[in-house]
Amino acid sequence: MFDKLLLWCSERGEGSMRAFRETYEWLAGRAASAQLSWAVALTNLQHLGHVEVDWEQQHWAVAPPTLTTMSNSGGLALLVGAQPRYLLQRLDSLECDPDARVVALSASVLFHPRVPQPNGPSARYVAVEDEAAAQCLCELLGIHHGAWAADRLVAMLPSLPQMLRARPSLRGPAGIEPRRLVVSETSGQLEWRPCTDDSRSGAYEYQRYGVPRYVYRVGGVGFVADKRTVVYAELARIRRQVLHFNPGRRELLVPARHQLPLPQGRCAVLKSGLLPVPVEVASTAGWRGLARYVRYANIDEPFARAVAASLEQPLQLMPQGDSSVRFVAAGRPRAAR
Repeated sequence: MFDKLLLWCSERGEGSMRAFRETYEWLAGRAASAQLSWAVALTNLQHLGHVEVDWEQQHWAVAPPTLTTMSNSGGLALLVGAQPRYLLQRLDSLECDPDARVVALSASVLFHPRVPQPNGPSARYVAVEDEAAAQCLCELLGIHHGAWAADRLVAMLPSLPQMLRARPSLRGPAGIEPRRLVVSETSGQLEWRPCTDDSRSGAYEYQRYGVPRYVYRVGGVGFVADKRTVVYAELARIRRQVLHFNPGRRELLVPARHQLPLPQGRCAVLKSGLLPVPVEVASTAGWRGLARYVRYANIDEPFARAVAASLEQPLQLMPQGDSSVRFVAAGRPRAAR
């Protein structure tokens, strides 16, 4: 279903949120299994590098087709962005291409079978034997070539203050029924609670027509931003540490309740071309107890530290070889021992 959704986006090029929602719901209604909400599906396409989204203007546009190499992947590259039917047909038959130059270069790349994933389009990997030949092939096919996109992007990640300042400052009322992000006295978790005073520093959610608006207030100024950025700004303000790294498995673990903002999330996804996988982490050693996380694959420690630093989060390393730390698939029955 998500492959069909990406194909529709690629053929359409751009459009309104309403058009995307209607198309997604039409496809989801014909799918055999339960699907995500249209907003989460669009967010996943955005993190995978396939589309760009302006949530304020309610508009999306497909990204240009790009082949990017990945570190620590054994020479694999990843195809992201627009994948219209004509391009896919050409990529699947390079050895028979009408352009003799493409045929000559086709031996330097090998397109692997699609790798399905449950909440997004299949990942398309390419084995690259000759980087220069692959770049030349991309030029002939009209595909952008971006070497080590994830590693380049992580070096340019903005800080939290920069992410907030890049967003518009609040002018006029933010919305109605304000809720503030506070720490629950019972669970210790961050929760959105109704409030009457929204002038204090912190993270706020407002109702309005369409999707809610999120505002982070600091020093008397309100910044309109996406929910994830606002949440991480509050996590930094109250000094709550939430990011973990597993050196043995080369995985970054992020709480399911506090997933990464777009710049950081897209960087982490492009390291493997796969969306983060929900897991539960159980520990009898007092690390975090039993908790729901999502984990990003193929992450090295310097990369993880760069992501954490951009969010003003100290990266917490999981002890290697600790048998008390267990991973279980989210939603399965489990018992902490």
